[in-house]
Amino acid sequence: MDLQQSIRHNLEFLQAEVIARLESIKTYLDDTSPSAAKAIFDRSGYISNLKQRIHDACYRCMAETDNQSAPEVSQVRAVDIIATELERIAELGEEFVQQSLYLEDPGRQNFPKLLGQLDIVIVAVAMVHNALFDNDTELAIKIGRTQDRLERKFRKLLKKNAATLRDTSDAENLLSVSFSAYSIERMGDCLLSISEAIISSNLGMVMDTTRFQAMQASIGKILPSANAGELQLQNVADTRSGAAISSIQLPDPGSGTYPAIVKQGQTKKLKKERKGVENWHDVFPGLAPQIYAWKKKGKSASLLIEHLSGLTFEQIVLNASSELLAEALQELKSTLNSVWMETLVDKPVSAQFMRQLDKRKSDVYAVHPEFKDSVQRICGYEIDSFDGLVERATAIETAYEAPFSVYIHGDFNIDNILYDSENKQLRYVDLHRSRYMDYVQDVSVFMVSNYRLQVLEPLIRRRIATVICHFYRIAAEFAQRNQDTGFEMRLALGLVRSLATSTRFTLDRQLARAMFSRARYLLEQLVGLRPDHADRYRVPVEELFCGGR
Repeated sequence: MDLQQSIRHNLEFLQAEVIARLESIKTYLDDTSPSAAKAIFDRSGYISNLKQRIHDACYRCMAETDNQSAPEVSQVRAVDIIATELERIAELGEEFVQQSLYLEDPGRQNFPKLLGQLDIVIVAVAMVHNALFDNDTELAIKIGRTQDRLERKFRKLLKKNAATLRDTSDAENLLSVSFSAYSIERMGDCLLSISEAIISSNLGMVMDTTRFQAMQASIGKILPSANAGELQLQNVADTRSGAAISSIQLPDPGSGTYPAIVKQGQTKKLKKERKGVENWHDVFPGLAPQIYAWKKKGKSASLLIEHLSGLTFEQIVLNASSELLAEALQELKSTLNSVWMETLVDKPVSAQFMRQLDKRKSDVYAVHPEFKDSVQRICGYEIDSFDGLVERATAIETAYEAPFSVYIHGDFNIDNILYDSENKQLRYVDLHRSRYMDYVQDVSVFMVSNYRLQVLEPLIRRRIATVICHFYRIAAEFAQRNQDTGFEMRLALGLVRSLATSTRFTLDRQLARAMFSRARYLLEQLVGLRPDHADRYRVPVEELFCGGR
């Protein structure tokens, strides 16, 4: 049996993310600004989550060794080791950047000489997937030889640096002592890792010290006598932003226990989540969960929030009865119309979909390099590149602001919407991107989050297409009632953005190609549209979403 697809996919994502981290460090070496360094540190949680997913999957595979051959077991072990080492490469990159911040003037340092060494590492990391899964021993040897090349370059640099300190008679000894002291300092890192391993074992889930302390403090705000180490947590999800979401049973004197959700991550991002929830309580009460407690601890924070009952829209679309789906869609229509009308303000706004896409294109190409094309010519006819189409669409978008603003979810994926059929109530979660904006942002995200569900069964695909078309009509009717004449053009731009950027989250080549091709199809329609025909343009929803994958 081949290595589990999920393990392979997560390893590919991890490899792409580490390469992106190293490329960011190269950019930082040219810039050396604090903001460039901060951008590198902000992505650390995602790499850690990817590594942990790989480890968990590898351990499950190892538990089934009776059904696997020796080579398969060896491959699982190799993947487990590779994941750890890839994460360590990213960590070492962070350490380097952190050390540079201690310099009085990092910009004066001779950093460009280090760019070549980073390129060596990037090339070696890019070889990992093929070396492992193609059983390419020669390629694996090339990766191993990288260590010798880097060591020789380091020794040469160290010797040169030592020579500049010759004014001090004991300069080389000072360097040696410094390196020794640094080794001892890193022993403290090992002790911290041991501590975190024990905490994780006791809680039954991965937990670092600062996140544990933040969680303990947030629970202590509502249960002063509670010992967080004795509470049982169950991992629910790991987000791409590096946050971890867990469920927990809190003691209740009346009913025994009641469920809650603990969300842990970077203080900055959870602060946005908290602010988003509070804003929804002010703007449209009843949609967002209640916040029980909030606590920050340095760069980590913990948010203790209400556990919402019901099913996600994804669960309803994939598994619920047709009657329940129709009921949920009706409630969604009613809720959205109420939210949009009650929060509508007469303030034009642009979602800048093409700018959003431009910021994420590098991540798309890192996962799917085959999507990066150039201008083609066929029998004298010029076919623009995808990047060229985006640039032309950016100019078009400037003429199509939304005539008004409404308060939007900001990440209106179908797994962020819950419907409680017992109470006939719709609720929102994951609200850190909520703000006043063009409602088409939520519309396009919802439509594409349905389409990208990785389900092949024809009946389910038709059901998904029906949901997309029904939701489109909800938004189109709202646009017509409010004289939003640019709705169709903006929706096309929003769908381009969501279709193209969603490909960075899937390694299913067929689905990724289908989404990217649809994005290009819409772009070609938009840039080829005569200005006097723009008011009559309609997004070809059925052609886009009702023809299978």
